[in-house]
Amino acid sequence: MNKQMDTFLQAQEISETISDDNALSTAALSQLGILAISGSDAAAFLQGQTSCDISALKENMPQLGAYCNAKGRTISSFIIIKKTNNIFHLILSGDLIATVQKKLQMYVLRSDVTLTDQSESLCILGLYNYKKENKENFYPYLNESNRCLFIADTNTCQQLISDLILHENAQLISINAWRGLDILAGIPWLNSSTSELFVPQMINLDKLGAISFEKGCYTGQEVVARTHYLGKNKRIMLLASCSAEAVLPNICPIIDQSDTSTILGTVVSSSQQKQKTLLQIVLKEQPMAAANLQLNNENHDAITIL
Repeated sequence: MNKQMDTFLQAQEISETISDDNALSTAALSQLGILAISGSDAAAFLQGQTSCDISALKENMPQLGAYCNAKGRTISSFIIIKKTNNIFHLILSGDLIATVQKKLQMYVLRSDVTLTDQSESLCILGLYNYKKENKENFYPYLNESNRCLFIADTNTCQQLISDLILHENAQLISINAWRGLDILAGIPWLNSSTSELFVPQMINLDKLGAISFEKGCYTGQEVVARTHYLGKNKRIMLLASCSAEAVLPNICPIIDQSDTSTILGTVVSSSQQKQKTLLQIVLKEQPMAAANLQLNNENHDAITIL
C-alpha cells in the first residue's frame, strides 16, 4: 500500500459494508497496483503476451484481460487501460506486480518497451454510484454503469475522498466491501496465493470478454484456445456464501461433508457481509443438488451456492 495513503486512511471512518445500494460510496483500492508498459513497441509486445486484443483497445476505456504462463494457467487477471498509443497501464493485484514485471521483462529483449511499477506514485479509487460525466482521471469500471475508477497521484486522490465525504455525503468503504461488489459481478482477481491455478475459462474470463480467440498467438494461447474449441474445461466458477463469521486461509479448499478427503475446488475470493460471507469459488464440476459442500477450514463452514 502507498504509505501516504495508508496514513490518511487510518484517520478516516471506513465501513466494511455498503449501507445503501443507491448511495455514493468510494474505496481506496490499495490491494491493487499499476504496472506501466511504455515505448514504441509496447502495443505489439502486449499483443504477444496477453489474452485480450490490444489492437482493439480505445484510449481510456478499460478492458479485462489475463496474463498466462506457457501452460495456459493464469498468472494474473488484470484491467488494462490504453493511455496513448505507446503507454498502457495494467491494474492487477499488488502482490503480483513484481512477479508479472519479472516475467514480462524476460520477453522484452531488444524491443523498445519499458516496464515501470507505479504503485507508489499512483493511487486507485473505486467509486460506486458516482456520475463521472467524462471527467479527467475517471474511467468506467468495465461494463458496470454504476462503478468507475479514479486514478491519480496520492494528494489528488486524498482530496477527492475528502471532497466527496464533505460535500456529497459519500461513504468511505473498505476493500472488503468493494470486493463484495466484484464477487457479485463475477470479476475474478487473482493474487499470489491463487496465481497459476486456473486456465482463464475456469474463472469465466472468456464470458467476461477478456479473451480474444481471433487475435493470434500469445503466451499460453494454445492451451486457452484448445480449451475453448474442444470444450475441455471441466471446472466452473460460481457465486456462493457461507457463515458471516467464516475465517478463510489464503487458499481454502472445498470438500463434501460425506467425503472430506477429496478436494472438490477452492475459494478464489471472499467478502464478509453483515449476514453472510460472499464467496467466489471454482469447483471441478457442477455440484449435485444434494452435495453438502463445506470449506476445509477450522470450522468446516457449510457453503450455499447462490
